[in-house]
Amino acid sequence: MKKNALVFMAALSVILMATTVQAIPTSVVGLGDTTIENVQIGYTNNPKLENLEYWFAENGVTNKDGSAIDPLTDQSQAELFFTDETREYEIEFLGIGHAGYHSPFGVFVYNGNPYEDYDADNMTYYDPLFVQNEVEENTTYNFMIEAGSYFGFYLDSNGRGTKLTTMVDANPKARSKRVHNKDQYTSGLDHAIFFETNKGYTMAFEDIVGGGDVDYEDLVVNFNPTDGSGFNPTPEPGTMLLLGLGLFGAVVVRKRKK
Repeated sequence: MKKNALVFMAALSVILMATTVQAIPTSVVGLGDTTIENVQIGYTNNPKLENLEYWFAENGVTNKDGSAIDPLTDQSQAELFFTDETREYEIEFLGIGHAGYHSPFGVFVYNGNPYEDYDADNMTYYDPLFVQNEVEENTTYNFMIEAGSYFGFYLDSNGRGTKLTTMVDANPKARSKRVHNKDQYTSGLDHAIFFETNKGYTMAFEDIVGGGDVDYEDLVVNFNPTDGSGFNPTPEPGTMLLLGLGLFGAVVVRKRKK
């Protein structure tokens, strides 16, 4: 009996040591959104300017297996990320398609349980990382997120104070005539689409409040942890609640240029 206990303790020690050495990936968080965003193209004289599929191809962004991204069928329904340890992340600004706004882009932390009813008081928006149309393509921005944090990203639409976020319930409702599936939105419009790509997670934003031209190429970024730990698929809500219980984060931002 004593020998078995010693063997068990030794095995447990090995497992704990291995867990300590290997960083736990960032979790990708879905909150129940099932609406496929009806990405539109071709409202200008040059339809390539408003074609997210064309834009991805021109910038070398593909699915993880190297296949071309379909902006409709390859959408992820993620809205947030979660880290159970303090970690540095990098955002790479890939550029814009057909967009004239100057919208500040940054990080927010949700200081509550996102699986419960949305509470605007739980949103903490941090200073912008950059402003759309005011920085060069492929500029990178690093920031820290504290352990136990749910976090996402926002655009301040043309700098006028309306935050358009990756968290659907935090957004204004769809109102543009070009949003063809308004009846599918029970809360706010999804102003950001997530794709799992060869670049990590790639996020594409619509910058006009209420949907605008719903082309989702007004600002596109790649997102990754700098420690190479990667991402976990969307976990079960109960798992996330246990991981995040009592821990909420802050973010410190710094910028660097490739």
